[in-house]
Amino acid sequence: MESNKSTDRQAVVIRPYGDADAAATLTIFLAAVTETAAADFSPEQIQAWARPEERDLSTWHAAMQKRNSFVATVDGAPVGFSDVNPAGYIDMMFVAPQHQRQGVARQLIGYAEAHARQAQLAELTADVSITARPFFERYGFTVEAEQHPVKAGVQLTNYKMKRNLLGPEVRLSGQLVCRTEDQAATVRNNLLLHLSLTRAESGCHSFSVTTTNHLLIWQVDECFENATAFDAHQERAASSAWGLATSGIERRYSVTGR
Repeated sequence: MESNKSTDRQAVVIRPYGDADAAATLTIFLAAVTETAAADFSPEQIQAWARPEERDLSTWHAAMQKRNSFVATVDGAPVGFSDVNPAGYIDMMFVAPQHQRQGVARQLIGYAEAHARQAQLAELTADVSITARPFFERYGFTVEAEQHPVKAGVQLTNYKMKRNLLGPEVRLSGQLVCRTEDQAATVRNNLLLHLSLTRAESGCHSFSVTTTNHLLIWQVDECFENATAFDAHQERAASSAWGLATSGIERRYSVTGR
């Protein structure tokens, strides 16, 4: 599995895996293992994990179909993929190295979580690589055990991780307080896109930023499905055009449900 940090640089679309996706997803897998994960594993371990000479496209395709896989695309082209089975187990999550830090992994984990919640599952589980562990921890997974699987006679390290899906909603309420008309203009100029992007996020139940009787103050009210969705929003928003433009504006917020 592979790690990723998110921004709003590209529109990521998630769709079910299809017959035409076998070659692209296998290429993504091999590149993610041999390039992204190479920082955390020895060349011998990478070779044992990737085994490119043993990969058969038809076998790969059958396995992808069996795992109920889904694909992340940018401009219609696959850039990542994942899966989640009926018990809530995520077997694979990989993103093409050239699409790191573009929100791909965030969208994939959000899709998996939405699927699990729709099926009324209590948890998500995964066996997570050293490389991917920080990403999964950022999205609410905790380590249950360190594991040492053997592939092609070579010992690797991964982590059995779990994410509880039964947590409470997280709510934020308060005020965005501008000191000058220039700051207020910045809010007005960036607000529409910020509202649109946030309301489209996985786990966003409601999000509003409304004017008050004071021309320089906005009322902010947010409700997210759980702490993972709320934290993902906070991370994305901080590095977005909105977050960068309004970083110097005072927030008077309170958060409940964490």
